[in-house]
Amino acid sequence: MYYERRRRSSPRRILLLLILVGIGIVLIANQNELRQQVIPLPTPTATRTAKSYVVEAESLAQTGNLKEAAQAYIQAISLEPDNVDVLTTLARIMALTDRTADAVTWAERAVQAAPQSAAAQATLAMVLDFQSGTLALQGRDAESSKALQQALDTAKSAVALDPNNPVGQAYLAEIYADTGDLENAQVSIQKALGLDPNQSEVRRAQGVVLENLGRYTDAAEAYRQAIARAPNVAYLYLALGRAYTIIASARDPSLWTSALDTFKKGAQIDPTDVRLLDEWGWTYYALEQYRDAQEVLENATRVDPTAWSPRSHLAATYFQRTNYEAAIASFKQALQLMNETFDADHYCVTAKTQSCNRLVQAYSTLGYAYRQLGQCAQGGLGAFRKALIVRPDDPTAQGGYNLCAEDLGTKVPRTPTPRP
Repeated sequence: MYYERRRRSSPRRILLLLILVGIGIVLIANQNELRQQVIPLPTPTATRTAKSYVVEAESLAQTGNLKEAAQAYIQAISLEPDNVDVLTTLARIMALTDRTADAVTWAERAVQAAPQSAAAQATLAMVLDFQSGTLALQGRDAESSKALQQALDTAKSAVALDPNNPVGQAYLAEIYADTGDLENAQVSIQKALGLDPNQSEVRRAQGVVLENLGRYTDAAEAYRQAIARAPNVAYLYLALGRAYTIIASARDPSLWTSALDTFKKGAQIDPTDVRLLDEWGWTYYALEQYRDAQEVLENATRVDPTAWSPRSHLAATYFQRTNYEAAIASFKQALQLMNETFDADHYCVTAKTQSCNRLVQAYSTLGYAYRQLGQCAQGGLGAFRKALIVRPDDPTAQGGYNLCAEDLGTKVPRTPTPRP
């Protein structure tokens, strides 16, 4: 019987097999790293540059979306913190969209980055002037006066650095007008117009100077010129619409329609600008078109529930439409917002501003709304007392207080007074 002889394994072959097994183990253990070496990783997304944000902001501003433009400018500044052009542009946008405290912050950063920049100094002057107006409306007279003086000093510095900067001269003229120095205001605005009459901000400042001179028709024309050069800046429609309402009230009722159309146009450009909605609705109120006023003002309170002015105007509209329950609720909200915004009950004891006058009107009309519902004890007397604490000689509040007192059986001297 024959047997097949088995081949003996060679040590060399065994060694080769062990090496191959080892290589296999290494490959398996490092397969991810090897795959990345063979197949390159995808190219990472490019990081956006400051310039790209600026281009985006300019595009948004061209369409009138200044609030979104401001956010894009802020992104650009996060990448280039000392870019003076971006800082000054952002500050102006903040001022024009009623964020004056933020505007001052950005303008101060521009001046810190470039103390010898006439453009930065001019922008800081402009936003300080706007901030002064905001503080004045809040009854904060001392702070307002301080901001206005700072604005004037800064504008003078800007013009000293560059007398041929038309915007600097225009801002100086605007600030002179706001301080009551109309002679110097006229000199400065003429210099600005002589340097460049085609800049929107020069024409806007011209409108402010002319308004302070009482030349509202000319001011309206200046604002129209500003709009022609910057048709998507909502604030310019606010200024023009207000000029129309003054002219319409004084001598030309035909301009009420122009005022309504102007406010509407501005609100179409920036539907989130509560100031435009407020003025638009209140113009309807002035024309006794209360249904339209209510519609616009209700929209304003939805856009910004924290804004006290449209809330107070809406309450007055409810009152005129004899919806006294809604008027009471809305006035109470408005008064709370006024106190949260500028501590109105305390500031207005001494301050004599438009906002403080409206505080008294709100309390007085609130009192009359309570009286119409037979609720003098529940709220009417208290509302009239609040008004009289701020303005002890206000005839409307005193008359309402007397009527409520008589309703409750208390004899008081009668004070003839008009109803709100």
